[in-house]
Amino acid sequence: MQLIDILKEDYDGTLAFIDKCDQHMFAIKNWALVTTSAVIAFAISKGQHTIVLVNLILIPAFAYLELIYKSFQDTAVEHTTDISERIDKYLTGNASELLSGYKHGFGRRLLYPSLSQVRKVWVNKYRRHIRNFYGVIALFSVGAFYVGRYLF
Repeated sequence: MQLIDILKEDYDGTLAFIDKCDQHMFAIKNWALVTTSAVIAFAISKGQHTIVLVNLILIPAFAYLELIYKSFQDTAVEHTTDISERIDKYLTGNASELLSGYKHGFGRRLLYPSLSQVRKVWVNKYRRHIRNFYGVIALFSVGAFYVGRYLF
């Protein structure tokens, strides 16, 4: 197996992991939406508006799970960028330092995200869509609480 084949294999494996993270984040968003909607529907059907406040516990939990996968995905994206740069060096004939600092597989770079790592993903200006999604769910939950309070 040649060096370029090893890089291609590593790149393909990392891309597959990035896709898997996307699938997990999509599933987490779906579960967050379904679960919080079910809590709202249950609260309305029982005439107990305070049950809706359970969502204020569920929403941060779902957001935290998504942020964990997003931090894993960010690490994998960094690894694919590194591999792409190495493949570019190989293609331009500058392969002398191709393996300098290279570690096969991104698994060695993955760390279980600490609260500070998750917070970095949360406050990242390019992750505004994550904050908006969970913020809208929280807003609807609080809205349902107040609507239920005046209706029941």
